[in-house]
Amino acid sequence: MSKHSASNAVWMLFLVLSILTTPASAADFDPGQNPPYAAAILVEAESGTVLFGHNAHQQRSPASTQKILLELVAMRQIERGQFSLGDSVRVSARAARTGGSQVFLAHGEVFSLEDLLEAVVIPSANDACVAIAEHMSGSVERFVEEMNAEAQRLGLQHTRCVNVHGLDDTPMDDRNLTTAYDLAQIARDLIRYPQVIEWSSIRYKPFRNGEFMLYTTNRLLGKFEGLDGLKTGYTQRAKSCLVATAKRREMRLISVILGARSEKLRDRETKRLIDWGFDTFSRVPLVDAGQLMGTVPLDWGLEPQVRVLVSDEVTAILSPEQERALVRQLDLPEIVPAPVEQGAELGRLKVSLGDSVLADVPIVAEKRVGRMDWWDKLMSYF
Repeated sequence: MSKHSASNAVWMLFLVLSILTTPASAADFDPGQNPPYAAAILVEAESGTVLFGHNAHQQRSPASTQKILLELVAMRQIERGQFSLGDSVRVSARAARTGGSQVFLAHGEVFSLEDLLEAVVIPSANDACVAIAEHMSGSVERFVEEMNAEAQRLGLQHTRCVNVHGLDDTPMDDRNLTTAYDLAQIARDLIRYPQVIEWSSIRYKPFRNGEFMLYTTNRLLGKFEGLDGLKTGYTQRAKSCLVATAKRREMRLISVILGARSEKLRDRETKRLIDWGFDTFSRVPLVDAGQLMGTVPLDWGLEPQVRVLVSDEVTAILSPEQERALVRQLDLPEIVPAPVEQGAELGRLKVSLGDSVLADVPIVAEKRVGRMDWWDKLMSYF
């Protein structure tokens, strides 16, 4: 396959995985006329396919769900080798004074960076957020800039941080803001770090040499199939919020509920939304890598024809109704001149759902077939 064909195939693979932003059956989920939350979204984690949305782009106060952006910035810096989970972090006076949810860090105490990240992920400790920010960026203010820069890098135009933990300690006209959609995108990047899922699935764990216990704020852990994260939040401005993720049958979903009227309703609606997602959708291979698509006759080929196949696997997230409605259109030439190189593009396969083209992938030659020379041509007449 040529470099151009290879890059085109990769592009089409990305296109198919990202194109289904509003599946036709998303409307099948009925949140009711007056849902007990302000905004919600459900996405398939790998492709980003949006399965359901309600006010998904409405800006709201995030409360502690904002901490997943802090976690993402921290994990990226660790991945780049700038820091290590084993780093020693000394608690400042500012970190020790931080209110709200906390693990009661004392000025001068020393913890590993991993211990403090666990304190953020499991019990949502605000003081640990400040300690991490100061260690990694030198100041809280600088780390807030890093969080906003990360949001911009992800293309999230509706997310703005004014502190590192999500507390409502600033005026309404200068506050943390985000959307259900933006939080889902942050979560998609964050769960690519297995360590975060390991932490967020912990229900309780000793801290400070066993003197203190970390208890998760996520009451769905251990009570809902496949759920292993991700972050709760509550303030008077934000109300009850939850960014959740669950994996079943090799598919992972991410849900976001913002502005729920109570924790009980937030948890109930999270379960209801994720259950509906798993019951309704699945990963469907639109085309399989190596799938034989027929043959193409060759003009003056050393063989009369060449087998053609799909070079890449392409999948989409579909409901059974959508899968049954797929239309495949194979476009192959009547004949092509030899020689033909292995991997050469000889046709296209389009897979459509209604008016949307979900896949447009190259069909390539299975092997090289040479061209007859004058002697081969002469002998073919006898």
